[in-house]
Amino acid sequence: MKLKGRSILVFCLLLFGGYAYWDFLRDEKKAEKTQQANRLMTVDFQQVDSVQLKKDDQEVSLKRTVDGWEIVSPIKDLADNTVVDDFVKNIFPESVIEVAKEGDGIDWAVYGLDKPLGTITLTTSAGAKNTFEISEKRNFEENAFLRKDGENRVLVVNSVWQSRIQKSVLDFRDRRLLRKKIASIDEVRIENAKGALEIKRVDGKWISPVKKDLALDQNKVRALLTSIADAKGKEIFEGGAQIPPGKKLFGLKLVMADEKWQAQVTQAKDLGIYAVPSSGLSMKLEPGALDGLINMTVEDLKEQPADKKDPLEKNSKPVEDSDQAMIVHQKEIQ
Repeated sequence: MKLKGRSILVFCLLLFGGYAYWDFLRDEKKAEKTQQANRLMTVDFQQVDSVQLKKDDQEVSLKRTVDGWEIVSPIKDLADNTVVDDFVKNIFPESVIEVAKEGDGIDWAVYGLDKPLGTITLTTSAGAKNTFEISEKRNFEENAFLRKDGENRVLVVNSVWQSRIQKSVLDFRDRRLLRKKIASIDEVRIENAKGALEIKRVDGKWISPVKKDLALDQNKVRALLTSIADAKGKEIFEGGAQIPPGKKLFGLKLVMADEKWQAQVTQAKDLGIYAVPSSGLSMKLEPGALDGLINMTVEDLKEQPADKKDPLEKNSKPVEDSDQAMIVHQKEIQ
């Protein structure tokens, strides 16, 4: 009898456990279905190859090619692949908070959607499309109003949509000073107040052709090359615009497999640091970009005991515009 009673108990526990698990799966599936129904982006974000932002009389159009994202209008130029990809990916998880109004006869002006702040359109390679009209108005909870694909529904969404539509062509532009891959660089020469630093890659290893007995830390050289590749502009000068005059900080020369490239870097009276490359865009650099090159010598790249601080790391610490690396030259500039 005891064995039979235990068997019944085990059976009941299994039955209730199975029901609880089935109930859990049902709720999870229902929640997933609700989440999908509330998702704003219905196209496959991985197949999106066209992005368009319209605000006032301005339009920014981006197109993905086999080589990456490009700006189609208002100018034709390379786009920053990471920035555009993140822009699209961050839209994908966005969902509807609630539906404020739906059906015929909606007074769109009440929600600021008769004349929206702007529109964002995402199009896939297959032609599928999502268009989002963003209002400049918000509800009492500081959430924004949005209309999707011309539907007769006023959707309440995260106010981050109002920030998305404010992005300009500069936000998507490839603002790198050097638009080349660092793997193609074979020689580097830096001319600054400390003298000339020259390194060269021979049989896959970086050496100093001037100080051949000096062993270079290959990781430090890679950090140097990465800092050059990561340098971006805060402002772009083109269409005849000239950078302000200033004191020369250093000259940078690179030899690559297919070309020779160089840039002159100066500091103006506003303490901003400016760069004029032989090919590419003249620009005001972002704070901290290339600061490590201002006083760098080949000694900074030599191998050192692990317990000593990396001079390159110290020199490349980002600073604000008002404190940029050459404040010591301020009096000379003025």
